Amino acid sequence: MKLPVYKHLFEINAGFDQVVRGLAALRKDHHFLARELYRYRDLAKEARAATNSFLLAELELAETKDAGRRFRRRGKREHQEELGPTGTP
Repeated sequence: MKLPVYKHLFEINAGFDQVVRGLAALRKDHHFLARELYRYRDLAKEARAATNSFLLAELELAETKDAGRRFRRRGKREHQEELGPTGTP
């Protein structure tokens, strides 16, 4: 899996953390009902968890497929090396 995918995942989580921190900061302002801000905080945390669950499951599938492909390629290469240049052990 390419590094940018993991960078995007990090940025998504940083964004959710920023939302949670921003809502916590707004609770200090008397213009906003704390219970509503807590509700939106909980919704943001739920969305973060659901997003991570989906994205990480897809990443796991892709990484597992890549690992299998690389394992087969390595096995084939090692087998060829064992046979030597003449094709016999």
